[in-house]
Amino acid sequence: MAKLITRKIEEIVVPPLPEYSYICEGELKQTQCKGSMIFRDPDFILITSLDVLQSFSLHSIIDNKLRGRKLNRWETYLKKYNIELEGQDTRILLENNGLLTIYVDGLTVCEVDGEVVMKEYRIVGSGKNVEEELNSLKELKPNLITVSQRDFWYMLTAYRVTYITPDLRKALNKFVGISRIDCDKIEYEGTTICYIS
Repeated sequence: MAKLITRKIEEIVVPPLPEYSYICEGELKQTQCKGSMIFRDPDFILITSLDVLQSFSLHSIIDNKLRGRKLNRWETYLKKYNIELEGQDTRILLENNGLLTIYVDGLTVCEVDGEVVMKEYRIVGSGKNVEEELNSLKELKPNLITVSQRDFWYMLTAYRVTYITPDLRKALNKFVGISRIDCDKIEYEGTTICYIS
């Protein structure tokens, strides 16, 4: 078992944090301690390959999936953070029957408020083509990929942070180097890959 040591600010926020996290003795924990606290207020939308086939733009997808205040919030996010479905997003969804979750999380760190925008790509499959799927995810240049394999099944999840509010980035910068998650094996191939059993 190896601890994933964060080397970049983005690695502190992926995988998405729980509602409350605590940084104590150089480690990010879920149990309360006397260190710094991170509060997360998540907002997300899940997009499937069927959503993409029915509506090729993200704006159309949110119009079809959301209503009321949530729709208004997401319309604001799309404009404010220039969030869109990129070609590589639709490729992963359609070629690999993947799932895409887009998060716009409010974070509070050391009394500094800000927002983080990230995309989470998930591919679940069976058989021996895990390497092929992994290479497909590497092309996204994500901040982190987690690989979980059990018997004939595998689940690959890639996380790509697309925006962090400047003040929040500054507050998080002092925590680069903390340990984040447990991995059975860690590889660095342009992106960090965490293998989890």
